[in-house]
Amino acid sequence: MWTREKTEKLLRILILAGLLALVVLIFSQCIEFTAVDLGRHLANGQFVWQHPSLLFHNFYSYTEPNFPFVNHHWLAGVIFYAVYLIGGFKFLSLFNILLILAAWLLAFNFTKQKAGFYLAALLALPTIFLLSERVEVRPEIFSYLFIILTWITIERTATDKNYKRLLKLIPLFIVWVNIHIYFFVGLALLGFKAAAEFCPVFFRNLEDWQTNLRDAWEAAKDWIKPFLYIVLACLINPNTIKGLLYPFNIFANYGYEIAENKSVFYLGHLMINYNYSLFKGLLFLLILSWAAYFFFAKKLRLFDLFLTVFFSLLALFASRNLALFSLAAWILISSNLIWPLDFLKNKFWTFAPDLKEKIRLALAGTLLLIILLGLISLMSDAQYNHKFIRGTLGWGLVAGSDDSAKFFKTNKLSGPIFNNYDLGSALIFWLYPQEKVFVDNRPEAYSSEFFTTVYKPMQINVLTWQDTVNKYQIKTVYFSHTDSTPWAREFLHQILTNNDWVLVYIDRYTVILLNRKLTDAATIKKLEINSVTFRQEVTSLVAQSNLKSKFDLADLALQANQTDLAENIYRDFLWLHPDNKTALVALGYLYSGSSDPTMLNKALTYFDWALKAGYRLPGVYNQIGLTNWQLGAYQKAKDAWTSALNLERRNTAALYYLNQVQRLQVQGKLPLLK
Repeated sequence: MWTREKTEKLLRILILAGLLALVVLIFSQCIEFTAVDLGRHLANGQFVWQHPSLLFHNFYSYTEPNFPFVNHHWLAGVIFYAVYLIGGFKFLSLFNILLILAAWLLAFNFTKQKAGFYLAALLALPTIFLLSERVEVRPEIFSYLFIILTWITIERTATDKNYKRLLKLIPLFIVWVNIHIYFFVGLALLGFKAAAEFCPVFFRNLEDWQTNLRDAWEAAKDWIKPFLYIVLACLINPNTIKGLLYPFNIFANYGYEIAENKSVFYLGHLMINYNYSLFKGLLFLLILSWAAYFFFAKKLRLFDLFLTVFFSLLALFASRNLALFSLAAWILISSNLIWPLDFLKNKFWTFAPDLKEKIRLALAGTLLLIILLGLISLMSDAQYNHKFIRGTLGWGLVAGSDDSAKFFKTNKLSGPIFNNYDLGSALIFWLYPQEKVFVDNRPEAYSSEFFTTVYKPMQINVLTWQDTVNKYQIKTVYFSHTDSTPWAREFLHQILTNNDWVLVYIDRYTVILLNRKLTDAATIKKLEINSVTFRQEVTSLVAQSNLKSKFDLADLALQANQTDLAENIYRDFLWLHPDNKTALVALGYLYSGSSDPTMLNKALTYFDWALKAGYRLPGVYNQIGLTNWQLGAYQKAKDAWTSALNLERRNTAALYYLNQVQRLQVQGKLPLLK
């Protein structure tokens, strides 16, 4: 006989299956090889046994080959390369999904034990969406799993007082310290637990601190001793004490700023990222859950409070920690909310016990419906909006992402190569040992002076570029045109219009140019791409591309002074998706570069449409202000710059423009403005 219990059990199974499907869907994004670290990790796994020096020096670069470097993730490369040998890039994608599923299931079971199935499942939804911030095949995926394992071990030990269990973490940390720098998070968890046992006793009576110290040691020694043993175990890495202390020193020599190391509040002024809003909402819910917990429980869980502050600060410090925060917040919020929910549930069931089963079934059905809507929403997002699924759905490499390497090898091109930061890891995997790279995406592996006096200046100063070309006899430029840094954009514009360099290759991610003076004429004649073939190739690539690649190719056309081609790409896309805010604002920027009043007014129209679609960033308002200024609409210009300041109080551009307005008014060169 079919019962309500069986119906609820089936619904629970479907809910869990739906949540797992969400995780799998979000992590089923093809690898865009030119923009990730994976190539270098695979090369580490391939070459570490032949060349152990890559553990200690900047091994893959010809510019600073002897710069000391702590390779803190070499073992992840060994594992990734072994998986790659078994099944290629598709198997690497599958392996990545299996790791995140293992971490997620452990966290779900952990949360369910604390807060029950339905609360754990409901709070899993924002967690899963926030995980979309870090879906690439990275060493940190191991850390998610290891952090949950460490946390569970701590909780079990606190429950049954079997402190010997903590020693079983020693092998885990020996592996962890060689896989990923987040091993310090595991040490922090153990340290916070020891502190949570030590502090209440030590601070109970400030007048007798010696007795307190002795008693506090007795209370916490069973946690402190294993913690110290595990710290010593972390010395078992190729760089020993340097490897252990590296999490605290990695930013000591960091000459290149990268987005993932910036806070969400900084990045939120530069780009539209829906995960930033999701994080703020989850952080607010975490704080609110603590307020509810203290109101109903009226006692302190010091360990959980330490973890709340720790994981929140990590996420506030750098956007790369958002996914980690989501897992921690899920567990902590559930642990807090169970207290007020239990109070309310007990009160409610007292008055309406007969409704209990019906309400549970209704809750299960509603939750399942929400999950199904989430799956549909993500599928649509992958097709049109790319809010959470920014890549191409699938496993393995994005189609065509390694075509440039095939072209390079087929045509027997050679270096020395100048490449940009983003592309370095892919080139290491594709071309080493035939070629070494100019730079790769490890800021800590290069001196800070290298980035500030060589890498950046050579891209924005023609004379510095030529001096660097002469110094290294650079023969080939192999560059990601998807690089959005100001210096990369300036460099692309200069190099694509420089007659000394010949464009020979374009795809959705990269361009290759050859030094006309150092390349034989036959090769130039065979491979050269002129302005006509450039248009043909870009148009063909756009027809095969997703949203992101279309915009990347339009930007490449702009750098090559083919403004009309970029305009056509944006307009064609808007024909199909008229409300796409990215295309609207792109056309606004494109037209605002004109001096023709008709084009400037057209720019303002597109900016206005973009703002109405939700693209409200300080940079957009700054450009609106400049456009109005060119048209002589000074009050509107001032209003736009004021709006930029309202969004970002320290927006340097808006402050500069408003100061200039004030100065001109004082000089009588402008009428008084509101």
